[in-house]
Amino acid sequence: MNKLCAIILISSAAVAVQDQQIEWHSFVPLVTTRTEVEARLGAPASGKEFIFVYDTTDQRLTVWFGGAKTPKGEVCRWDVPNETMFKFVLAPKKVVRLSDLRIDLTKFQRQKAPEMVQDYYYYNEIEGVTITTRMVAEEELLLNIERGPDSVQRKKFCCRQGTGC
Repeated sequence: MNKLCAIILISSAAVAVQDQQIEWHSFVPLVTTRTEVEARLGAPASGKEFIFVYDTTDQRLTVWFGGAKTPKGEVCRWDVPNETMFKFVLAPKKVVRLSDLRIDLTKFQRQKAPEMVQDYYYYNEIEGVTITTRMVAEEELLLNIERGPDSVQRKKFCCRQGTGC
């Protein structure tokens, strides 16, 4: 009986965690660890090596953790410890209006996406945040929020390729 109660309690807690909204400001690239992500969101729904996907009812969080080799063409060679978040992309599973996010867009530079007629990017280089949106029937809808290293972290952890670091 005690085992059954424990299983029910653990299952209920897991469902409650998976139903919560992901507070994307609470995840900080080069600071947040995989253990901290999983303490908030539970085990990943999928992934391997350095990229893992965490699902809730309303959102999908894809996280790149340290330890991976820097891709060719990348300006920086990042020295990120294993199991430390490097960057993430948060995408809603339901329609979310940009205006409902309560983000101060005056801190962002808006640019039309060249590859998609109705898409826009909002960049905040200082905070390392990019918001991607799409215009649909006169409303601007959220496609995703990407957060990587901020400007201070880039200066501290980015070793320029070819500089001998």
